[in-house]
Amino acid sequence: MKNSFFLLLGLFLYGCQTSTQVETSSDTSLKKADTLTSTATKSPGTDTTTKVFKGLYISGDEVSTFRVCGSSEELYWTTDRSKQLSAAYKKSTSHIPYPYESIYLEVEGYLAGRSEIGYASEYPNELIVKKILKAEPKSFKTECWQYEFVALGNEPFWSLEINPLEQQIIFKDVASEKVYQFPYTPANAGGGVHRFDTKNQNDKIAIIIREESCSDGMSDRKYSYSAEVQLNGKTFKGCAIKKGDKL
Repeated sequence: MKNSFFLLLGLFLYGCQTSTQVETSSDTSLKKADTLTSTATKSPGTDTTTKVFKGLYISGDEVSTFRVCGSSEELYWTTDRSKQLSAAYKKSTSHIPYPYESIYLEVEGYLAGRSEIGYASEYPNELIVKKILKAEPKSFKTECWQYEFVALGNEPFWSLEINPLEQQIIFKDVASEKVYQFPYTPANAGGGVHRFDTKNQNDKIAIIIREESCSDGMSDRKYSYSAEVQLNGKTFKGCAIKKGDKL
């Protein structure tokens, strides 16, 4: 149980120091000649020049999407021609993974416009992945992850992410190796208190984040917010980080 906590604490406090670096051939540089040419009519949004894309990637049943860093609009269907994305995604999901968890991803690829095939046709553009440069779990230090708050506590060990862009709230009970997914609801905020109330089919959660000094009890880090979580009648206490906070 302690090992699980320290793994989670490391990801939360320091960010992921190791990432999936995919071995490639000796020709690792981007070349001007590495551009697809075609006499076919290009669909709107097509840009077949190989570029580096950075963002958050999600994989799952009927889902393979890439959201460009810093954008709430640029969401692409992803087609993997590197043949390594599935393994990189599985390796890079965090401790106690959950369905449709996003990871941080850097790839070389190009935009092929709107696809006419299957679920890909529901997206305005298709990202063709040729090479994976980096794949790693999200942490509070992942710049393009637009979380609202993340939080952590111990005795028992737990973690929380409040993610408005992906419209979900994730609570992980590390001690029992359980993860709970809830639909995102905006906070009721006032007087230095942010309260989130939401529920899923089986569970109910209330989150109270207060603007006050907080210590995690495990390090010399000082936080600007405390966190209290009430899950199905059980209370968890810890500290929180708001997006943009500097520790």
